[in-house]
Amino acid sequence: MNEAEHRSLASLLTDILGREEFERLGEVYTPDVVAEFPQSGERFRGIENIRGQFENYPGRVAVETQVADVIGGTAYALTPMYTVVAVEGSGDRGTSIVRTRYPDGSFWWIVSAYEIEGGRIARVRSFFAPEFEAPSWRAPFRDRSPQ
Repeated sequence: MNEAEHRSLASLLTDILGREEFERLGEVYTPDVVAEFPQSGERFRGIENIRGQFENYPGRVAVETQVADVIGGTAYALTPMYTVVAVEGSGDRGTSIVRTRYPDGSFWWIVSAYEIEGGRIARVRSFFAPEFEAPSWRAPFRDRSPQ
């Protein structure tokens, strides 16, 4: 896969998740996909378990659409629950950075390293981090990064 195909796959996943069209996860994941969340020590095997954890997420809410730039200069209209910020990849490996809004209104960042088989994600390891205010003591040393 080339970088554009990696971006397209990440955009399709965020669209499916944002629209809660979980029956379409097979368009993105292999049937025997393995997803790991190292921070919580969880591993989900198979598309049905991945679908189950999305379908049963507490407090799911519908939200409106946003537009975000993707590294590489392409703009995509995506659902705001999941907004692709960057995707890099070639061949069968890639990395995505996604910003998401949780049902409680907080924003989080998700960094995922994944492997592709047959054009779909077969293995993914995702790390989650909440947004937070930068501490004032670092102000003299920093530039603000764009968000």
